[in-house]
Order: sequence, then structure tokens, then C-alpha cells
Amino acid sequence: MSQKAPRDPNPDTPGDIYEFQGQPDAAAEMDYFLSVPWCRAHLRPAEGRPAGSAAAKEIRVVQPGSRRRGKPVPNADGSFTSSNKTLDNAFSTTLHTPDTIGGFMVFYEEPSASLSSGVNPGYRAPVLELKAFMRLGPGVNGHIGVSHGGIVATILDEVLGLLIPLNRARAKHNERIGATAPPLPANADPNGPEAAAIASASVDKGFVTGYLNTTYVRPVRTPAPILVTARYVRKEGSRKYYLEGAIWDDKSQVLAKADCVFIALKERL
Repeated sequence: MSQKAPRDPNPDTPGDIYEFQGQPDAAAEMDYFLSVPWCRAHLRPAEGRPAGSAAAKEIRVVQPGSRRRGKPVPNADGSFTSSNKTLDNAFSTTLHTPDTIGGFMVFYEEPSASLSSGVNPGYRAPVLELKAFMRLGPGVNGHIGVSHGGIVATILDEVLGLLIPLNRARAKHNERIGATAPPLPANADPNGPEAAAIASASVDKGFVTGYLNTTYVRPVRTPAPILVTARYVRKEGSRKYYLEGAIWDDKSQVLAKADCVFIALKERL
């Protein structure tokens, strides 16, 4: 079950993810994904386009805050225990090895200017969809060369859970510069994806997974990089946010998919 709470040491970056630009790539994760042609095509869509063609959308690359690990705690017998102050030990420690998930980075298209026309030029419009690359190793296998199904569901839960804190962080930026969101278009669904993205920015006490329905379509092969997508579907009231996601391979085949609901907490856990 996801447990997401704001954690924002740098006020200009998301609470659950932080800007990769300007941060040291200590694990060479960006270099790895750029070295894989099909991954690079997602991260550098403008490459290879004919001169004078329409400009590609800006791709913003970030890393999950869940990859930050606290200093291990020494035990009396000389062994070490993971810090209990780490935000997400599952992804920062247990699944953060060359043998498990050796690389993990998130990216999304910056929303077009049309969404923010007529407002402060520094306004950051809500993000409706994000994507993530992961490099899976054999340490996550449930069968030879195939990821364990529980890990597949965990990956979907983790990536789906990044959209809300991303939009929370963008809303905090807007608050700092005094930019207000434009109203939804008159023909927009008041509970649709864009409304859900805007409303989720007010989730400031964290949220949990209400349910995660996972469908296994094809084996998730290892070792290999995968693409994970997540997007808003709708909202219900002020506390329920419905999302859907999928895992894809290098041939653009869906390997697994999920739909979920996140429930905003009334009090911090």
C-alpha cells in the first residue's frame, strides 16, 4: 500500500521527486537510459527531426525521492539495518541495487502554453501523465528471466503514486510566485482528468492506496529496461483520485496494466 507524504527539502522541487537537471548522476542512470535507443527516443524526441519541423515538447526529467536513502544504522553484531527515517526503504534500499532496480528515472512533457495562457508566465500547469524508466535485474525474478508478479504490482503502485506529489509541488511553486490557475474550460468534465490533477495539488497530508487492480498481460522479462506510464482518470469528491498505468517493453507492447484509487488522508500518518 502506498504511503506518500510531503518531503521537500528544496522548495523549488517536488516533494516526492526532484529535478534531475543540475543534480549529480552518481549512478549514471541518465547515461544508461540515453544509451538505449528506444529509451533515448522518449527522452530526446527532437533528435533526428528534419530541419524546420515543429518543435518537440519540452521533456522534464526527474528522479524519485524514493531513491534517496538514509544512513544505515549499525547493529551490535556489526551488521547494518536500513534507516527507519528513509521515506521509502523498499525503493531506496531493497530495490535499489544493480541486481534489482538498477536505474529509475521519471519524465513528463511540460504542459503546452495553451493551458496557462493569460496567467503569470511562470505558472506551472498541472501534469496529467508521467512516465518512468526502470532497469530491472534478475534479483526481482519470480521465474527464470521473468519478474515476480508482486514486484510488477509494486512498480505500478510506485509510479502511479508520483503524480499527486508532482502536482502538489507545481502548485506550491505557483503559490510562491502568486500565479493562480485558470478556470477549467466550460466544456470540461468537472471530475475528469484535468480536474483531478488540479484538485490533487491540495493533497498536503499524504495519501494511501485504496485499491490497485493489476492485469498481467505478458511476462515482464529481465534483465531489461521497461517503460511505466501513469495518468489521471477522474476524481470523486475531495479525497478519491482514480488513475491508470501500464508497463511497456521496447516493442511498445503492454506487459501489465493497473487501475487504482488513491485516498487523501485527513491527518498525517
